[in-house]
Amino acid sequence: MADTDYPWAYQFDATRLGNKTKHLKLSLNESERAQIAKAYDLLELPELDVDLEVRPWRRDGLAVRGHIRAKAIQQCVVTLEPVDCMVDEEFDRTFLPEQDSRGRRRTDDDTLEVDLDIDESDPPDYFDGPQVDLGAVICEHFALGLDPFPRAEGVEMDEKYAPDPEEELKQDEEQKPSPFAALEALKGKK
Repeated sequence: MADTDYPWAYQFDATRLGNKTKHLKLSLNESERAQIAKAYDLLELPELDVDLEVRPWRRDGLAVRGHIRAKAIQQCVVTLEPVDCMVDEEFDRTFLPEQDSRGRRRTDDDTLEVDLDIDESDPPDYFDGPQVDLGAVICEHFALGLDPFPRAEGVEMDEKYAPDPEEELKQDEEQKPSPFAALEALKGKK
């Protein structure tokens, strides 16, 4: 996982999982919801509930499947009125410890080559120590479920503010480097 601070933490001790699947139901209290609302510029976050299934994965990792249900109140980007937003997100993540089962620390060489397939699940995240911050995972997926441009019902953007598709295409063409310019740059390096 990234070393980024999240507004809420929920540490799960991976060493206590054993070989059994654990089911967790989390309902955040008012203070925790207020922290998250502030971090994601929400007017209010009246509800945030999470169902988690944590199960062993590979020899010493864990897999987490979650379902987030929340009611958030955002600000309309046009009128600044409050807008209700329902978040209903599911996620499936896997984690491996930074050290392998023999106590050897994983190096960058272990993860340099990654083959990505759109049909396969994401590669595992790594955690250091005995705990995984599931709060960070929940915050990530909650934020992904928010509407990036909330609008009040019936509000539409005035056409005079909408970008002109022909102008955007012209700007894109101007910004693209010429293949001949790239060849000239290579020639100059010799």
